[in-house]
Amino acid sequence: MDSVQIRNLLQEASYHMYSWTTEDLTSKLAKEVMSIGLAKIISFYQATGSDPNNVLVIFGPDGSVTRNKSRFNSGVGYGCAVITKDFLFPSLLHPNGCGFGLYHVTNMPSKLQIMDRLQVLKKDGVPVGRRTGKWDVWKSNHFIDLLRLESLTDDSSHYEKLLLPGDYVLIHSSQQTEKQGLSFWKEEEFERVKTPFGLVEGLPEKSGIEYLNYFKSVEEYSKSKRTSIAEILFGEENITCISNPTHQGYYQENNLFTMRLGLYNSLDATGETPLPLFPIGFNGYSFIYLYEGKPNINTKYWTGMQTQQAKEKDHTSILNKINILPHGGGYKLLYPYSEVKTLVHEREFYFELSQAPMQSRLLIQNVESLEYGYRGSSEVLPVVERLELGKRVARFVPVQVIKF
Repeated sequence: MDSVQIRNLLQEASYHMYSWTTEDLTSKLAKEVMSIGLAKIISFYQATGSDPNNVLVIFGPDGSVTRNKSRFNSGVGYGCAVITKDFLFPSLLHPNGCGFGLYHVTNMPSKLQIMDRLQVLKKDGVPVGRRTGKWDVWKSNHFIDLLRLESLTDDSSHYEKLLLPGDYVLIHSSQQTEKQGLSFWKEEEFERVKTPFGLVEGLPEKSGIEYLNYFKSVEEYSKSKRTSIAEILFGEENITCISNPTHQGYYQENNLFTMRLGLYNSLDATGETPLPLFPIGFNGYSFIYLYEGKPNINTKYWTGMQTQQAKEKDHTSILNKINILPHGGGYKLLYPYSEVKTLVHEREFYFELSQAPMQSRLLIQNVESLEYGYRGSSEVLPVVERLELGKRVARFVPVQVIKF
């Protein structure tokens, strides 16, 4: 690995990155990490004679790092959209169909009934059609949150017939059964290129369209799994689905390939009409919010540097058609540092966290063992509303969190 060449590619990657994050330590680390993954893709494009200007990353308000070790070590951040043309990169980006399912519950079962039903799901798995899904609510930041509708916003009265008073449940889960298939689908279809970062795999467009159809089927399975969990725990006759969107998946949008890592696509297939409704949750024990999608991000919120960069890289039309409504706040590293520097040594990447007045520095390779929390609504929602990424519809109060 040529460290000078690597440095140049990392620098080039920074010119393909756009950010509307909270600009804290975690988002700064996320951008450093994502520069590595982005540089890998750019070097792939250079090696194949493709136009690297067709590659960019856009961070939303919840720009953060993933605690998934393989994704982090691949150079992939979170709370962002990775956009490419001509090639997809599933083995680098690892889509999984994760999402939030929000359901109204007419008659809430007793806690003991729910516990009994949880034991059955944990033991036998989740029936989805003729298949049985893995129980994953205990994993990572997945959870089930029993909620009560607190209020609708003053200008959301038209949702009163849908958002009835009373009990709701939010289910955060993914499909779990197709992880290998989503990342390493039909290995013979991939184009493999030797780059300064090692071998990088890209899926050409023709095969990529077939892959996206496969992902769509997995995504529908993931959505059905969340609904099946709700039906079994609370009774099929008791639930009404309010919203069940994916926030971690691969799509074709505006004739480009977009990998969404924690960001909703809040528009329909035309890329113009907003789709309701999208849950935003920061953890299981804090308020859950429901937002209506809006076309974003408006050029009036671009900085002068972003406008100039987009013009130079011919990204303006792409940015005009993207939308970056977050699904939550993302992880927050609990350290008093404010600066991040990437170091390259002996084919390995390190990240040095520092703060000017302090003598001590923290050197890491991943965040697996670091102390962390979650960003709260006060850190992310003001950015969502300042940038007009969506319109708040309702707020829900947490009653019981299930991690089982």
